[in-house]
Amino acid sequence: MDEPKQTVAVTVTVRTGDTLEEIICDLKETYDDQRDWREICAQAERDNAFGRYILPGEHIIFNMEVAGK
Repeated sequence: MDEPKQTVAVTVTVRTGDTLEEIICDLKETYDDQRDWREICAQAERDNAFGRYILPGEHIIFNMEVAGK
């Protein structure tokens, strides 16, 4: 049986050279989020209302799913 999921809001400050894919893949590993990175990206785009590009210094909130304990 699957464990219930909890959501953790994580704020990331974009650094020069960062890409959304790299940021999200690092967060997926840290929080053991099993979703595809594109799903997390689409949710972040809706939640943060950013455009096609991200800029250094920008703050982005990612809602990561973690297994409940």
